[in-house]
Amino acid sequence: MGLGHLIRRGLTRRWADDRRGAAALEFALVIGPLIFMIMCCLELALVILATVTLDNATDVAARQIRTGEVTSASTPDDFKALICDNMSWLAGGCLNSLEVDVRTFDSFSLVDLTPPIKNGKFEASTFYYQIGGGSKIQLVRAYYEWPLFTPFLKPGLSTLANGDAMLVATDVFRNEPF
Repeated sequence: MGLGHLIRRGLTRRWADDRRGAAALEFALVIGPLIFMIMCCLELALVILATVTLDNATDVAARQIRTGEVTSASTPDDFKALICDNMSWLAGGCLNSLEVDVRTFDSFSLVDLTPPIKNGKFEASTFYYQIGGGSKIQLVRAYYEWPLFTPFLKPGLSTLANGDAMLVATDVFRNEPF
């Protein structure tokens, strides 16, 4: 073995034994997936929070139909505004993203809960706004289009062809005898 080989071998061994910077290298390898997972968790938490907010706001508005406070004299836009008024942190873009479907039935067995999404397209053209009288069965559905930003969650959460999620709140009840 020559002197050059020994010098290279010594440098290689010294470099292999040197642990300075190992933590920085490991952190650099882990930070990308870590940030990605944090973003996924945050987006999932926002979707759940928005869904719960929509569900609670729809319950409050549907209660006014159930008790006769909201009558057939109101309009779908009035009812949408009533829901949006109860969606505090989402109220800004609520009216543009919200669609409502309110129907009256004679029995619970006739209630059709088929979603209005066909081939990734949301079809609000089939929606009604019918508020029944006392003791009638009422279906109230609210749909809120929610944009998703994490590519990993889009396949699991998106319901529309554009990659957005459609959040749904549904209430089925019998009106009080008013």
